[in-house]
Amino acid sequence: DSLVGAAVRGTQEVRAAVIASTLTSIAVFFPMIFVEGVAGQAFGDLGLAVVVSLLASLAVAVYFIPMLASREKIETIASDGSVDWMHFNSIRGLKEAWSGSRLWKKLIILPPLYWILRFVMLFLMEFIGKLGLVVFIGTVWFVTKPVKVVVGGLLGALLYVPVRGGAFIFKGLPNAYRKFLGWSLRQPGAVAMGAILVVAVTAWVATNLQSELLPEVKQGEFTVEAQLPVGTPLEETDSVMSLIEKRLQDKKSLESLLVSVGYDPVQSQRSDEGEHTTAFKVLVDEAANEAQLVKDVRAEFQGIPDLQSRVVKPVLFSSKTPIEVEIHAEDLVLLKKLTDEATQALSEMDELADVSSTLQRGAPEIQVIYDRERLSRYGLNIQSVARLVRDKVQGFEATRFNLLDRTIPVVVRLEEPDRRSVSDVRDMIVNPGGERPVPLSAVANIQLGEAPSEIRRSDGKRVGLIRANLASGSLSEAVAGIERTLQSSVNFPMSTTYFVSGQNEEWERSKGSLYLALGLSVFLVYVIMAIQFESLLHPLIIMVTIPLAFVGTIFLLWLTQTPVSVVVFLGMIMLAGIVVNNAIVLVDYINQLRRRGLPREEAIITAGSVRLRPILMTTATTVLGLTPMALGFGDGAEIRTPMALAVISGLIVSTVLTLIVIPTVYSVADRVVSKLFRRPADVVEGEFQPVETQS
Repeated sequence: DSLVGAAVRGTQEVRAAVIASTLTSIAVFFPMIFVEGVAGQAFGDLGLAVVVSLLASLAVAVYFIPMLASREKIETIASDGSVDWMHFNSIRGLKEAWSGSRLWKKLIILPPLYWILRFVMLFLMEFIGKLGLVVFIGTVWFVTKPVKVVVGGLLGALLYVPVRGGAFIFKGLPNAYRKFLGWSLRQPGAVAMGAILVVAVTAWVATNLQSELLPEVKQGEFTVEAQLPVGTPLEETDSVMSLIEKRLQDKKSLESLLVSVGYDPVQSQRSDEGEHTTAFKVLVDEAANEAQLVKDVRAEFQGIPDLQSRVVKPVLFSSKTPIEVEIHAEDLVLLKKLTDEATQALSEMDELADVSSTLQRGAPEIQVIYDRERLSRYGLNIQSVARLVRDKVQGFEATRFNLLDRTIPVVVRLEEPDRRSVSDVRDMIVNPGGERPVPLSAVANIQLGEAPSEIRRSDGKRVGLIRANLASGSLSEAVAGIERTLQSSVNFPMSTTYFVSGQNEEWERSKGSLYLALGLSVFLVYVIMAIQFESLLHPLIIMVTIPLAFVGTIFLLWLTQTPVSVVVFLGMIMLAGIVVNNAIVLVDYINQLRRRGLPREEAIITAGSVRLRPILMTTATTVLGLTPMALGFGDGAEIRTPMALAVISGLIVSTVLTLIVIPTVYSVADRVVSKLFRRPADVVEGEFQPVETQS
């Protein structure tokens, strides 16, 4: 037939499979738009972009590509303006087409031709430059005979393996697969038991995987918040921190250091800031090991008496620190006691670092407790006495002094020698102008106390917050260790509660939303395939590939000790839509062959042999496309790499298992349905007309 007829017939054969495959991928990415939490913030826009791109690629694959495949001639314009068709097989044809075109057609062609030639020239110049660099390095490298022999052998092996491997894939592999597929169809029990065993082991391994919200990303900076006891003067704070600053400046991995001693009352956002606090902002050198530098910096703050410090890193898509423990109690004294005990217990855990509590020691204060009976005995009013004591110690604004364009408040209070100590406060006269002076100590009890550093509420309850970073292990390991430590080390009364929040709470929220997205994706995939195949059985057969895809992902995570995170979960959701494509192509062609009159087993073996190469090619292109992402190049690679590895491992393993398990399941399911509904074995489900055989 002509190329046009071949293109039309080929498009009709794969059109249904292509549409179903594209729609299943869209069904997987579409629910990502509705995912909540960190996953929705990070990948909601990705889902929308992929949906639109897949719709455009479907139109290109079904209409544009067949049109290009059917073209073998080009149109030229003769000198008289008539249309002439000639074969596009030589430079001469291009020359004749150019000479026969009119001037306005040449002017239209010139701009794109200029940019094409410019691109080619730039590419050649860059290629020649890099080739010269490679030749120079190779000349320097191959200076001794042993190096030549070793590198030459490696190059020979690298060239030999692809050539021989390609010959095996396209020649020997189809024959070997055909024989193995015939054996699997004759031994469906063994194949089914093997698949069930693999899935069961995978499920058991999945229960032992660790989890985290997001992989830790190298930000290139971190901040160390340090504080001395409350009430430490600014001068003493600066003196202590200057010694640490000098030691930090000697770190070679440290690019720059910014130190802020004290605080700005206007811009302060934390209740525990004061003259006793300091912030060290560290910028890390690009070539340095950030994790090791954090450990070295932590060590510089240890061993200094009464100094507390914690490392704060920028967190992507979340304002929470990795570990936060909330303790609820109405009694402030009890809350402070429980928080201190929990902080001390958690500080001894190897999985945690920088453990600190928001309930720090408050500022020292003089507490005045008035005795109402004594006040009434002296004929004094508690309100007037309290205001008088406050005005003498804190002062009151008596007037304002206008100085040019400024207004200066005039505050009146006792001189500092008269209000410096507790005894001075006790001796204050609270009835000025009276017959007999009455000191404050006669009508009140004066004692030294400590003000609470803060009163934090959550859901209407007073709460003490403990924050910590991860020192080692994963988030799930740390949370499990915290639960064990608090239950064994701290005695919580019945009126108090505690729970672990922070990124663990974000992970639980995102995980629930991702489970919902996964379930919705699988449901949409099944519905789309049921509509496309006009069958309820064949989509179920194809859905077997989804648990098979998770086999590769779970085992790779287990082998590499990679925790399950939001990005890994999204990769597994993507797999649910990608892996069914191979099974769709295979099952669709099996149905086509059976409609042409081939028996069930022969149709399955023939379809597997014919579709083996396209399945391997699509899998290889997807894997190769994700390989640069899996290698972890560029900034933010820590986020992309786990997703790429999850998709690559799941796709490779599912492709191998799909080529064996899906034909076997198809054969068994079709045999069972044929016996239950008493229909001929060569009738495809959904086809009610008699089968027409071709001679």
